[in-house]
Amino acid sequence: MPQRRPGRGLAAAVVALGLGASLSLSAQTGKPAGAAPRSRVILVGWDGADWTLLDRLLKEGRLPNLASLIAKGRTWNLESFQPLASPLVWNTISTGRTPLDHGVADFQELDPKSRTRVPISGRSRRVPAIWNLASAKGLRVGVVGWWASWPAEKVNGFLVSDRVAPVLFDPETLVRSQAITWPEGLADGVRIVVKREWNPPFEDVAKALRVSRAEFDAAVAADRDLADPITGYRKILGATRVHAKIALDLYEREKPDLLMVYFQGTDEIGHVAGRFVPPKLPQVGDEDFRRFSVAVDALYVETDRILGQIREKAGRDGATLIVASDHGFKWGTDRPALPSGVQFDTAFLWHRDPGMMAAEGPAVVPSRERGKASVFDVAPTLCRLLGLPSDPAFEGKPVAGLGGPALPKAVAPVSWEKVAPVERLVVLEMGAGEKRAAEEFTKKLISLGYLTGSEAAAVDARPADRAGTETTGHYQNLATFLRARGKYAESVPLYRKALEINPKSATAWMNLSIALFHLDRWVEADEALVKSIQSGYNDPEAAAYRRVSTYMQRIERRPAVRKDLIRYLRSLATAFPQNDRYGASLGKALFEDRQCAESQAVFSEIVSRKPVDIEALNLMALTSLCLERPAEAQGWFRKSLEIDPNQPAVREASVQLERGGSSVR
Repeated sequence: MPQRRPGRGLAAAVVALGLGASLSLSAQTGKPAGAAPRSRVILVGWDGADWTLLDRLLKEGRLPNLASLIAKGRTWNLESFQPLASPLVWNTISTGRTPLDHGVADFQELDPKSRTRVPISGRSRRVPAIWNLASAKGLRVGVVGWWASWPAEKVNGFLVSDRVAPVLFDPETLVRSQAITWPEGLADGVRIVVKREWNPPFEDVAKALRVSRAEFDAAVAADRDLADPITGYRKILGATRVHAKIALDLYEREKPDLLMVYFQGTDEIGHVAGRFVPPKLPQVGDEDFRRFSVAVDALYVETDRILGQIREKAGRDGATLIVASDHGFKWGTDRPALPSGVQFDTAFLWHRDPGMMAAEGPAVVPSRERGKASVFDVAPTLCRLLGLPSDPAFEGKPVAGLGGPALPKAVAPVSWEKVAPVERLVVLEMGAGEKRAAEEFTKKLISLGYLTGSEAAAVDARPADRAGTETTGHYQNLATFLRARGKYAESVPLYRKALEINPKSATAWMNLSIALFHLDRWVEADEALVKSIQSGYNDPEAAAYRRVSTYMQRIERRPAVRKDLIRYLRSLATAFPQNDRYGASLGKALFEDRQCAESQAVFSEIVSRKPVDIEALNLMALTSLCLERPAEAQGWFRKSLEIDPNQPAVREASVQLERGGSSVR
């Protein structure tokens, strides 16, 4: 790569960020002498943002900068993909490729040396990002906080990795990590910004939360991080301000052709305080609603304020400004009522499709109509705006609504992997501090519902010669991506790979079961479902009876399917002999299939354990009638009525048996 000395603008940026030391850096590729002016683009990432919330805040006049952007530009619903997990989607946005291609498929990866779980990194990304392509084509770039951007990559400009002021990481430790910025000399400066901005004072938090100084001090002392709305909001606000400060200062001095800055707090505030948003949910206490109901709004108001600062610079420099999200969020009565993390997967239960995108600039044709686009369209759109080639492997295309004399001419596609090398800073072995930080990151994923404790504790079960950096979640997420596209057969081997790493992963067994069921491999599907429940699936009976419901729907169309339902229920009852609900379901299915002797044997077992179970007593009577033993049936009905006389149908059946004369004596 051609070399050059760092520009004076970058040195000034470092000073502005608080670093007094001189830079000693490898040179970077610059613009060719005499090159024509390039278009300039700024992409702002708002994780989890959608028009449901934004339209309400816009109507209330709370987001004046976004409102002005929309008035002069246009908007889109931005469709995403399953699973709605931030690392996957944001790397699709930056690479234009599917998770199967780019390789970032989980929140974590396994450290190649220690085999411990660590936050997902750029080492998992297998293809170039647009900042690599832009650098290779002579454009200057700036990247701040993007998912899986550590270790920092050598670009023509600056890159501040996601280990600087992350919401999910421990900044006190990870900000001291190796390779957090490019140029490397920026690291000391951004550490100073983190120290200054990371812990907003009570006065700033009290603008959003109706809490007293004593409540604030007590929460800070308890240090419950994201598990407490007070410390959670404070941390999210601090991280938002850190990324904003770094991005604004470095942009002002470096004037990159492409700036990409990511804000995670717009998603995490929903996980921390979304349950308090109006309308009030019955499970939320009045006092908590009073204190925290405006936390989400306040964070978005702050983010809009920052957008205004970015927008001012974009307008001055003739840059196209794009705001985009990776997915949407549930803000209505359909949202979970419990804190994110109380049950597994609650984080994903909050997410929904679509996300949002808005843009304004010299190459954006204004329109009041809200269009439709996909996260796969973002990278092609950036290419079109910057005059860069798209990749033939792209699924997406530039969004509708670009045009005018400022729009560069389209260029022929080219394989990015052939023209855009990716060079990351070298990272030495993990230090003790980084290992502790990785452990804290895992705990935060559990607390927010992205990971179960049992899965976090699982050890890679693969033999040493087959071990890799992939987690169980990596293969699960790739499989779910395929399954959501109807590629069930292709998903099965990936779920199997997930189970090779962690054979006790309840979610992997459940997802495998769903894929197999869609392939009409019902026996294998039911076996996998039972394995999932045995492995500790979070809501076992609901999962078990969803499968029953599916079988019942099929029985309506094909009565012969009843034998598959009975087989499935037998497997449940055998695996969980003490679960009388499973046993009763099997007994009823057998009774409806006129297998009365086996049905009675099932209910006899239940009655032996629960002699006052009225339903079981009544079914003992019905199976006795089915076996043509009316006197026995009469006895069971009597026992049932002795426990609960208020059973008109049972009493009528008993009377009818009495009238049968000697045949029932």
